[in-house]
Amino acid sequence: MAGTVYEKLADALSIRGGAVPAVKCKEFFALLEELFTPKEAELATKMPVSPFPAVTFAKEVIGGDPDEVRRLLEIMADRGTVFTIDRDGTRFYTLMPLVPGIFEMQFMGGEVSNRTKKLAKLFDDYFVLIGQATVRQPAASEGGTVVPFARVIPVEADIPTDVTIHPYDKVSEYIAKSDYIAIGTCYCRHHGELIGNPCSKPKDVCMAFGPQAKYVAERGFARLVSREEAIEVLNRSEEAGLIHCSSNTGKYINFMCNCCDCHCGIIQSMKRGVIPMGAVSSFIVAVDEDACNGCGTCIDRCQMDALTLDGTMLVRDGRRCIGCGLCISACPTEALKVELRKDAPVPPRDQRELNAAMISSLPQNK
Repeated sequence: MAGTVYEKLADALSIRGGAVPAVKCKEFFALLEELFTPKEAELATKMPVSPFPAVTFAKEVIGGDPDEVRRLLEIMADRGTVFTIDRDGTRFYTLMPLVPGIFEMQFMGGEVSNRTKKLAKLFDDYFVLIGQATVRQPAASEGGTVVPFARVIPVEADIPTDVTIHPYDKVSEYIAKSDYIAIGTCYCRHHGELIGNPCSKPKDVCMAFGPQAKYVAERGFARLVSREEAIEVLNRSEEAGLIHCSSNTGKYINFMCNCCDCHCGIIQSMKRGVIPMGAVSSFIVAVDEDACNGCGTCIDRCQMDALTLDGTMLVRDGRRCIGCGLCISACPTEALKVELRKDAPVPPRDQRELNAAMISSLPQNK
């Protein structure tokens, strides 16, 4: 495979960053061959990192026919490998990273077919390989310094009224100010189902916001919903014990996964202590020892194994608590509450700042 267009494509995906590296191996090349035709792969290797109009790309980069280049880019966008955004009547294109990006688009539509089953197996083969090669790094709750692409947002209703809530910690504010909100299938749980590892938790709870929502709805990966339905989806997710994980930006968010530790790569990475895909929230759970009756109901609710019983006394492990707040609603004696985390992480303002922070935080760039 050395020297082929797919090796060049691996290089192109590598500079896009993301949570999963582009490692040149037979598993990765097999995945790329299913995702990109040779013609598409050749085009992708020449794409600028910043979004570009098809006409500019055709004339200034590859010297091709603009209509043919646009046609091919639209096909790739329909397949979930190229992202599009419209600005002032002009459509811009950009090659998506593997994760988050291409992986999610293959399964967000909830399709069950021979192709999606094949893709699910190819992704799983590659993820297993990457997981075996990953060296443990300090998780975000342990003072890890690698900036992740996602972060946990707490259950807003469980934050005491006397505690200051930053706008970036309030899901309701993101919903209120988003022009577009879309709901699709949870790609992680659908991927698991396609490889024979289903999950009983709800799947129709994956959310996208703003331009990302517009894109996934236009391409048939999800459907646009009202703000009221978005709130209903959040409430249903919380009742099912799912953790809210959003893009690690403060001004706006692109997505919100409602996650479980049995399938979600974000939660699994935080739980295992590998290079984290997600940052903890601004909060941490505190235990009122006098009010706690030691029933242990909250322990089953916690996906991070942050709560244990010592006799009849509940013990919180601050290194494992990510501040999601899901345990609070399960407590019959109101012995749990969230409090502000010391030196709580402040998310980068926007995607540009996040990309810069992620790149500069990598060990090789220090």
